[in-house]
Amino acid sequence: MKATALVLDFDGVICDSIDEAFASSWAAYFQMYRNLHPAYMHVSLRRDFARLRPFVRGGADFMIIQEMLDKGQTVDRQSEFDAVARAAGEEKLTIFHELFYKARAGILNKDRRSWLTMNRIYPHISRAFSHFPASAPVYILSTKKSEFIAEILSAKNISFPRERIFYSGSERKLDIVARIGREGGFRETTFVDDQIDHLLCEEAVPPTAASTGVPHIRTLLATWGYVKKEWLRKPLRVQTLTPEEFLALAEEYSRDWIAG
Repeated sequence: MKATALVLDFDGVICDSIDEAFASSWAAYFQMYRNLHPAYMHVSLRRDFARLRPFVRGGADFMIIQEMLDKGQTVDRQSEFDAVARAAGEEKLTIFHELFYKARAGILNKDRRSWLTMNRIYPHISRAFSHFPASAPVYILSTKKSEFIAEILSAKNISFPRERIFYSGSERKLDIVARIGREGGFRETTFVDDQIDHLLCEEAVPPTAASTGVPHIRTLLATWGYVKKEWLRKPLRVQTLTPEEFLALAEEYSRDWIAG
């Protein structure tokens, strides 16, 4: 088997996209869903949006945040956020999701420069990508659609194979990570995400490659993303990764990939 593959989430791991998500979801909710055109956007909305951002698991959740802000609602736990989403209902969530991506595409087509400015690649990620070998087994797995990711990377002068960008949709991320490892013939696949629930589906992770013949999955929680403080308190539910540790990991993997 090959050695190690690296699978990275996009928003909150590779890219700080919170301003774009805020603008797109605001436009989708008020201008498309409610058909309102508020005269202004209060600065506190951006602050409150950022506080709720760690609860997001998919595109429709951004719209749930906008509705909560519009109604003056707030939550402190993932379970409370999920209850609000369930109460909204599947039909409403589907509509939200479609409008969110429509608004995102609209902003991109109308003002590409501004849209790209709202998507910032983390400096340590840019540094690591610049040192990866061209054939490095690095993959991107995100709830953001692949075409938007490819647009951002291209604009930031990051060359990345389109076939290694995966949109998770409604499928569990760890199931996709397991498939990447299995189909690529990797002994171990390291998965980095900033949403802890994407890393905790333990039944999808085989205990060892030797005992199952399936690649082992190592999960790491990125501390620089949209992370709630309680996720980082001891006892930790998952191993964490700082920017400095990521760079050290990237250097180690790069040496192994070059040697291999």
